[in-house]
Amino acid sequence: MNEKDWDQVAGTFEEEIFNVPANDTKGHIARWVDRLAVPDAVATDLGCGVGRTLPMLAERFGKVYAVDVSSQCLEVAAKACGNHSNISYVHVDLSTDRKSYPATDVVLCINTLLNASLEVREPLIDRTCRSVKRGGHLLLVVPSLNSALLTAFRHLQWNLKEGMDPRTAQKEAALNSKGLEHGIVHIDDVPTKHYLREELEATLMDRGFAVEAIEKLEYPWTTEFDAPPKWMKAPFPWDWFVAAKRVR
Repeated sequence: MNEKDWDQVAGTFEEEIFNVPANDTKGHIARWVDRLAVPDAVATDLGCGVGRTLPMLAERFGKVYAVDVSSQCLEVAAKACGNHSNISYVHVDLSTDRKSYPATDVVLCINTLLNASLEVREPLIDRTCRSVKRGGHLLLVVPSLNSALLTAFRHLQWNLKEGMDPRTAQKEAALNSKGLEHGIVHIDDVPTKHYLREELEATLMDRGFAVEAIEKLEYPWTTEFDAPPKWMKAPFPWDWFVAAKRVR
């Protein structure tokens, strides 16, 4: 999605965009934010959208930069967080620029590195990493490729249990994913980058980070299917949560 797309969804963001922090049932994000919080430190919410995690950061850090490609989403965020005077709102396309705000002690980035285009995504990852001060931390959430494959398997299981013949069951459960070998999975017909755990480790290490934790943010099967059957329980689908320290 580009700036125009995000501007159009700003008014219906809460209804249309999955709320990762609200569904972080094990509290990985909040726990790491608390762990890294220092009153005089500075944090950035990179791709902040309408500001779901801004109050959490503003209450724990001396200064917060709310950064997003959508001016309309930033307007919604500013209204929602009007009682927090330590937030600065920065309108910037991170795939082309990172000069509008400084590198900070903690950068929280939730499902922002999704662009299927390598030409767009690589600069975006580079600038995200450079948004973290040396010695600071990146808290990152991205879609899991392993989880997408698990979802396809569960879909196949469901089809077979419903009596579908194996060939049709497999065809119906197949991922619409040209570029799957590079982690591209189509979500609502939008090609979306998904990540392997090992890919995240290699990507961040190559950019001067030491990975301190990689955890699963698990969600119910209702996030993947309408009315999933009762037998469809654990293992559940997930996003990856990564905590990494910039060491060089």
